[in-house]
Amino acid sequence: MGYKLLGFTVWRGGLWYLRRRYGSMLPSRRSATAGVVVVAVVGLALAATRRESR
Repeated sequence: MGYKLLGFTVWRGGLWYLRRRYGSMLPSRRSATAGVVVVAVVGLALAATRRESR
């Protein structure tokens, strides 16, 4: 439980710092989420093609 609380605190502190320092340059949450999904799909597709070629 302690590590979970520590991780949550570090995560929220990091977000707070980034928003405070680079707030105007950060992408919106929706576009950032879309980017992560696209990267994950491309990564899974690449992994599948490499697995089939073996």
